[in-house]
Amino acid sequence: MVPMRRPEREMGEADSLRLLRESLWVTLSTVNARAESPLGLASPYAVPISLVEYEGKFYFHSARQGHKIDNLKRDKRVCITCVGYAEPDEKALSVAYESVTVFATAEEVTSREKKIRVLDALCKRFAPSQHPERQIEAMVGVTGIWELQILGSSGKQRKFE
Repeated sequence: MVPMRRPEREMGEADSLRLLRESLWVTLSTVNARAESPLGLASPYAVPISLVEYEGKFYFHSARQGHKIDNLKRDKRVCITCVGYAEPDEKALSVAYESVTVFATAEEVTSREKKIRVLDALCKRFAPSQHPERQIEAMVGVTGIWELQILGSSGKQRKFE
């Protein structure tokens, strides 16, 4: 865990990983590799992703080309954030929430068999009523799969007063 300024709001590592595992809204931040971007080289670049845990590791899928891929190939360092819930706490003039920030590196998965297994896990998570075996077979060659190597995390929560 990464030290926090407000330790009374710190979530434990198990709760932080639970939130990451359960979140439908996840943002991946990378280091920008494109000079023509409005903020230039080495600036932040953030995009939403679909994250899945498979065999104790976290993965996301992507196109095989694009801005995000250019960034990951130049610099594998990433930051992932997600919010489990956020609800106004009007009496306290605040918000009750839980969130997690994860620091990691991203490695492209090259094994066809592993890509198929991770795509299957993604489908089971986000489309559990479907049976996409044919679609997975068609997608495996044109889809990138990236594995996260988690280096640290910081989970934070504020409960209603």
